[in-house]
Amino acid sequence: MIKKIYPILTILLGAAIYAFGLTYFVVPHHLFEGGATGITLITFYLFKIPVSLMNLLINIPLFILAWKIFGAKSLYSSLLGTLALSAWLAFFERIPLHIDLQGDLLITALIAGILLGIGLGIIFNAGGTTGGTDIVARILNKYTHISMGKLLFILDFCILMLILLIFKDLRLVSYTLLFDFIVSRVIDLIGEGGYAGKGFMIITERPDQLAKAINDDLGRGVTFISGQGYYSQKDLKIIYCIVGRNEIVKMKEMIHRIDPQAFITITEAHEILGEGFTFEK
Repeated sequence: MIKKIYPILTILLGAAIYAFGLTYFVVPHHLFEGGATGITLITFYLFKIPVSLMNLLINIPLFILAWKIFGAKSLYSSLLGTLALSAWLAFFERIPLHIDLQGDLLITALIAGILLGIGLGIIFNAGGTTGGTDIVARILNKYTHISMGKLLFILDFCILMLILLIFKDLRLVSYTLLFDFIVSRVIDLIGEGGYAGKGFMIITERPDQLAKAINDDLGRGVTFISGQGYYSQKDLKIIYCIVGRNEIVKMKEMIHRIDPQAFITITEAHEILGEGFTFEK
């Protein structure tokens, strides 16, 4: 029971930290962000539409489209992250809090980047996302086969260029780029991060059982590599598998549960091309 509740509570905590940073640091200083959050900030600065409401309005059609393309099962954690973020944003929007940084945008970008990075890192570690351009990128990846990293960069770049065209403030956009960079670095530090994945190479006494669990529980493909132990001279089935950043913790727990004595190496997979590394099953 606790194992089922823990990821939910973790996503709620991550969403709270993200929403706090967005509400009290990003919005008051008119910073921007890439992705769907950038759109919500544009509409707030121009039309005063609450960020919490706009976040839902943007994500609802995206989730409906993703549900039709990928199915509901793979969207649960992302839906939870999106709803939690909107709920926390609505909560903080009703609590007036002024944090005086004397207009120092450099300090603001640093603090905001750390808070949002921590929030997103926690959400990703728990297997969730906050929807938005992550969903758009996955849909485009399915039909264009352009890597997720490139698609997300293109989407974020387009939104930042839109912000520059609308507000014509290169100074704020420059601080936003610094802020976004800090967010990405913090995610890397606490969330095994980035939009790249991790490669798992596993030597285990239970390769077939573990491979089945990876396929059934994570929906990831598994490759067996033939090997031989030097000392034992025993033939081995070595497992090789790539997982997404929000599946790393679950993968480790699964391996430990099935074979606590398994030998594991984990490597960076900076760019992943090929069928299966999106929502499709």
